[in-house]
Amino acid sequence: MSDAITQSNTGIPAMSAQGESWQMQQKRSGRLGVNAAFLQEIKDDNRQLKTDWDRLVPMLAHPETALNHWNEIVAALAELRDQLAIHFSLEEAYGYFDDAIDVAPHLSVEAESLKGQHTALFAQIRDLADQFAEADLNRDGQVEKLLRKFDAFQAEFQTHEESELKLILDSFGDDIGVGD
Repeated sequence: MSDAITQSNTGIPAMSAQGESWQMQQKRSGRLGVNAAFLQEIKDDNRQLKTDWDRLVPMLAHPETALNHWNEIVAALAELRDQLAIHFSLEEAYGYFDDAIDVAPHLSVEAESLKGQHTALFAQIRDLADQFAEADLNRDGQVEKLLRKFDAFQAEFQTHEESELKLILDSFGDDIGVGD
């Protein structure tokens, strides 16, 4: 029996001869490991998120445009809300935060902070989708107010995603010895 990790028929890494899972071996080695199935799911999720944003943003560029596409916007925000639920779940379920912390423990405070932002960001998009769906379009300033809220959410989400990317790149930089 070899020490190599084998793939089971389900695609889940099997135990090594020493009884360690793939993740345990990765953590013990001090390397950040990512499996192909995880990468494909994240890639698909990111592609869908980009499609959702690309569809939604032009409709929200101007109040008159938004009014002309209000039903589409409401549907697109519901789709974005649902996709963000998947996005945040994938990030947390596959443990890239945990792996980054294991590889580079000094990044743990930042990782926990970013992970904690998921709940608040999801609550914001959920509430925003509800507010758009329930908006009184005849009320003065209602559309402009909602567009400003969306812009603020989009900026906050973008900052969050950039911070996550930086965290991962920083942990990979530590893993491969950048700056040695």
